[in-house]
Amino acid sequence: MNYNSFEIAMLIKEIYASTIEIVSNNLKESGLTHQQIMVIKLIAHNGKVNISQLCDEMFLAKGTVSGIVKRLESQGYVKKIKDDEDKRNTYVTFSDKGIEFAKNFRCEINKSFDKVFENFTDEEIKEVKNNLLNLRNKIRGDR
Repeated sequence: MNYNSFEIAMLIKEIYASTIEIVSNNLKESGLTHQQIMVIKLIAHNGKVNISQLCDEMFLAKGTVSGIVKRLESQGYVKKIKDDEDKRNTYVTFSDKGIEFAKNFRCEINKSFDKVFENFTDEEIKEVKNNLLNLRNKIRGDR
């Protein structure tokens, strides 16, 4: 087989970067940083998270994550709640404003990804998806 695996890897990186740029441009008006949006996505996915979970998921130091959460809290997007069973443990969850933002955010993300694929036919999208699934499964060792 004659192919350049490095070239394929660079194409994947370029496509990822381009996709992130499109999504970021569509979300600029939110006024939130990429890291703040990551926290919001993690809360949306999990319902509530503690600082340690955020640190693990985001690969950031506790002080950095605490600052991100503090800014989101001061903007009214999140609130901290103490665990009823262990008062040492504090969770971060959405405020009412955060819930509303998360709902709108999901719609904006969907629009952003629709924009990424707006010049594709349904058949091309299906083909790209199948090829990417195949690539992912081969990398994982799935057959």
